[in-house]
Amino acid sequence: MSTAPLSRPLDRTAAPYTGYTREHWIEILTRLAAGILPHVDRQTGIPALPGDPAETALAAQLVNPGGPAEALERTMMIMALYMHVTGRTTVEGFDGDIAELYRRGIATNLDHARRTTERRRRFIGTGGTISMLIAGERLYEPLDDQTKRGVNEELARFVDRGCNESNLLLFSMMPAPLLDRLGVAYNRERLDGYFDRILSMYRGDGWFIDGWNRQFDHYNYWGFQFYLHALMVYDERWRNRYAGRIREITAAHEATVPFWYGRDGGPIAKGRSLNYRFATLSGLAMAQRSGLNGMAPGQARRISSGCLKYFWEHGCQNENGLLSIGYHGSNAAVGEDYTDTGAPYWAATGLTALLLPADHPFWTAPEQPIPADTPGVKRCAVRGAQMVLKVDGDRGEARAIVGGEPFLHRSIWQAGSKYFRHAFSSSLGCALAGDLGPELAAGRTGLSADGSRWACRTWPRVVAMDERGLRDEWDAWTSLEGLTGTIVTETRILDRGEVHVFWHTDPQPRWLRVGGWAIRLGHGEDGPQEATLDGACIVRSAEMESILQPLAGSPDGSIAVERLRQRKGFRHAHLFGGWSAWPVWTSDGPVAAGVKVAVYVDAARRDGGPGVGRCPQAIRPFAE
Repeated sequence: MSTAPLSRPLDRTAAPYTGYTREHWIEILTRLAAGILPHVDRQTGIPALPGDPAETALAAQLVNPGGPAEALERTMMIMALYMHVTGRTTVEGFDGDIAELYRRGIATNLDHARRTTERRRRFIGTGGTISMLIAGERLYEPLDDQTKRGVNEELARFVDRGCNESNLLLFSMMPAPLLDRLGVAYNRERLDGYFDRILSMYRGDGWFIDGWNRQFDHYNYWGFQFYLHALMVYDERWRNRYAGRIREITAAHEATVPFWYGRDGGPIAKGRSLNYRFATLSGLAMAQRSGLNGMAPGQARRISSGCLKYFWEHGCQNENGLLSIGYHGSNAAVGEDYTDTGAPYWAATGLTALLLPADHPFWTAPEQPIPADTPGVKRCAVRGAQMVLKVDGDRGEARAIVGGEPFLHRSIWQAGSKYFRHAFSSSLGCALAGDLGPELAAGRTGLSADGSRWACRTWPRVVAMDERGLRDEWDAWTSLEGLTGTIVTETRILDRGEVHVFWHTDPQPRWLRVGGWAIRLGHGEDGPQEATLDGACIVRSAEMESILQPLAGSPDGSIAVERLRQRKGFRHAHLFGGWSAWPVWTSDGPVAAGVKVAVYVDAARRDGGPGVGRCPQAIRPFAE
């Protein structure tokens, strides 16, 4: 699973860690633009982006698809960047003018908006706004007066729409600098209030909680950080008022960002909308552009080029020339009920570093290492986001061990896999069943009244944490009726793996279980398991291995390996593609309240670096 290699050779002199220079970025941008254009209707200017014909289940369950407007807006960002960076409106192999084609799309979409009373699918929003801010001289100024008036009206309407308490407030704020530039009246006072409401979501250490959604995830990167700095770049009034606060928040945020990426450039895979891929870079890029950054330009480029390279080399551009729904390649199991074929093009925001001129220090300063580039283990407690980040430089892996996740968005598919696991990794991915799939035990504790129906870790809350461990708890009744009590987990974070000690407080004896790390299996691979003399179970694939080891003092239990194949309508059952497998410990019978179970878990790739660890003897009394 890989995208065609770039024509430009790697430059290890200018970029010793990644080999990528600004020219590599421009080549990727050009290929993405060239891949889109064959799918744009010449008459209407509207992209029709085909999905994977083998991935039928996602499309059948979409509740809030983006449709033609989203496909137009988000691909328009690619075209705006391309025109801005190259100064051209043509791409080799396409016999048309890009700007003219997308202006036609604007007019077509505007006409559709006028002829329908159903405005749930907006004509234009943040993608179109950003595109016009970047390349307005080609996308807006040549429009006829009637079309311009229509665009202005739609932008003003978008600003005035109602939206819930989340990063969506930033969507409504983004058109403000464009409306100011165009001389269009709008409700500025309302948007000033939005800015203060966004800042009220700040929780410390550079992290925001996403309003009513409550989650901590990549929306801090491609939502809060990106928009806040974009507003600092394009809106002088807000910059004069908020620049100091944004600089302070960003300094704290960028102190933790280097712990979020593995040596290969892969980010820790946590949360929804992962098919946005390298959009995680957008906040770094805009912070460099606003000048309110807290990270040295050389390290920002090391992270950014590494992440872009990671997704490019793992097949983000499919055989149709498009960014597919998926993570590496096409993989609809990663989707949500809003993930239409235009959705992956939010990745375009991750390319906004190209707005920085060629002589900017981001491009000229030497790449600086990140924690994953150097040997040994480094830790970072991020109390604002209720997690501990750990980077193993010997493995080249980054992990997030999560204590609290008050995520409230009940409609998100596979929230258990994306939010409620004890830990997340840059190099291991996760098991995914896709929409309406079963709850997965991988990486989660569980409680059952009968040993058959299980409540798995849901909405945990942190009790205490430091760089070496954390204590969290969750209520079983939140995921399964008929249960009471709380499941408490103390996690000790070792250099290799984690020890989980957990117990329940239900007045009745209950079955307990815990799942280990899920690993990727190739299609058709069975993932053999091995029992060791110290009671551990190791499950292996060609790429990875995972260990689960019950520790002394735990009640009697059994270990099995759960395997997950793709469900009908999906290609895969793992974030990286293929099938999944993980070890699970289950008590042999009901366990009384307060009786502690202690297990050691770890997983690793098998392509270099240390394999799975073993639990040190010194940790065993921790279960007592």
